[in-house]
Amino acid sequence: MLILLQVLIEIAVQILLGMRVPFALAILGAAALAVLLWLATFQWLEIRRMIQIWLVGPMWFFPILGPGFLCAFLYSLSIFLVPALHSASFLFAVSLVAGVILIMFFPRSPSNKWFRWWVPYAVWVYFWWAATRGLHYGLTGILTITLPALVIAELALLIVSNFVLPFPDNEPYRGENSKSPPGLVPTFSQELDDLIALFRYPENTEICEQWIQNLRKALRCLITYGLGTNYPYHVVIDEKFTERTEGIRTWLPAEDKLVKRADGDNFGDFLSGPGIVLTGSDHAVVLSTGLKFKGARGPGLVFTDMSDTPTEVIDLRIQLRAFPAQARTKDGIGVRVVTFIPFQIGAGGQKPKLGEGFPYRTSDVFKAVQAQQVKHQKLTQAPGDVEKVAWYDLPQAVGEHIMNENLSRFEFDDFYAPFELIDNPNDHPRSRIAKNLRDELDKVLPGWGIQRIGGGISDIKPQDPQVIEQRIEAWKADWARQITIHRAAGQSRRLQMVEQARAQAQIDVILSIGEQIEQLRAAGADGIVGYFIDLLENLSNRSQVRGLIPGETGRLVRRLRGVDGIEMGEEYTDAA
Repeated sequence: MLILLQVLIEIAVQILLGMRVPFALAILGAAALAVLLWLATFQWLEIRRMIQIWLVGPMWFFPILGPGFLCAFLYSLSIFLVPALHSASFLFAVSLVAGVILIMFFPRSPSNKWFRWWVPYAVWVYFWWAATRGLHYGLTGILTITLPALVIAELALLIVSNFVLPFPDNEPYRGENSKSPPGLVPTFSQELDDLIALFRYPENTEICEQWIQNLRKALRCLITYGLGTNYPYHVVIDEKFTERTEGIRTWLPAEDKLVKRADGDNFGDFLSGPGIVLTGSDHAVVLSTGLKFKGARGPGLVFTDMSDTPTEVIDLRIQLRAFPAQARTKDGIGVRVVTFIPFQIGAGGQKPKLGEGFPYRTSDVFKAVQAQQVKHQKLTQAPGDVEKVAWYDLPQAVGEHIMNENLSRFEFDDFYAPFELIDNPNDHPRSRIAKNLRDELDKVLPGWGIQRIGGGISDIKPQDPQVIEQRIEAWKADWARQITIHRAAGQSRRLQMVEQARAQAQIDVILSIGEQIEQLRAAGADGIVGYFIDLLENLSNRSQVRGLIPGETGRLVRRLRGVDGIEMGEEYTDAA
């Protein structure tokens, strides 16, 4: 019995000695894998878990389930039984079989429903191919073939990662007299010079750190997407790329702008994440875990963590909402006016800059999302009959209320009063309503994180077109009445003026006659006779009077026109 035990111990020792090289290579592979996962920003717990699965399996006390330990054990046992199998090629063949164990344990990890089994197996095969090729030449081959192959593979993944995601380009400092020509595609030599300048000049320290961090995040995305453990990938599309609009909308609502491009388990906890949301320069995205509001991210490339879900898409551009507002005037006539309100998410006075995303304040995004409303479509207020009022519809909702209140303060005729009757054009009802609209919006919208850009109204028109015709007839009758009153007043004033003129003329005639009588009285009897003869002569010469006087009047006047008459006339003239 002791001899058998001694033999078994010797066999075990021989097998363990034969496992030294294969297991050392497995440890080398685990170290290379740990470096790769560290570069990909994975946590130490995940790296340690991966090393454990690589070497000894999920249970430390039963290492035979580990692919690394199993590969070394099978190889050592085989060469102990058949020494002729001792070769690097046979070790590679054994590793292909032992790698199946690696595949078996990955899907058993929690929350990895989308795991692609062939990716870790391909990594396993590549490592053992490089390891056995180097082992064929001994330690020198390990140092000159295996290690460079592992380094080249990881560097290749890093280089590929640099082109996987559209990170923003940060212009590095290249020296005082060195500038990149604008508008040209950089050549390979220029890219190499930028890379050298990135590490050479202290001015590029911050840019270099950001570039390395982005590179590591991209490497993690590449690894998790290959494994199938990534979180969902989304992209925000714009209405100019699609024709999916509804009703009178000429823009896409927020829920239609967010499109899922790749599925993923949002709650994966082993070699998982991150998720990606890709937006344009004019959009941001709101993230939430369902229990916690994580705020707005973007614009550009946004990474999501475990349980992060994009819930809202925020359009950072200036929005314009035009809508009809209807109300009843003070005299009960329904009117309609088109109201337009340009607005945007609050930016704190910041202006867009070339090469950067649209500015915004995260606090204003929080206010806008929090201010969104849910309205019941029916009076029954059933749970299913609800409508969401998004943040970009809030200005319209409050604008309709403001317009209804302002329109009801005026009568219909006030809206059509001529401008000539108003001293100040700003006092016209239409101008006053537009000003009140802007003032009321400025009181409400900032509390919702919305910045008003402008605002105004169109012409105010009645809801029923026949109202215009009816009002025209009413205005016509009113103006006709006023015209008649003005005409009667004018005629009365004319008659008064005529009577006054006639009375004044009579007074003037009487006074003139009185003056002439006084003059004739001073001239004596001869002057009166001469004046009378002149009067008869003037009357006989008038065609209107000639038919009314006797025909002998002219002959009588000529008879009286003798020498004596002429002298008397001259005396009368002198007296006059």
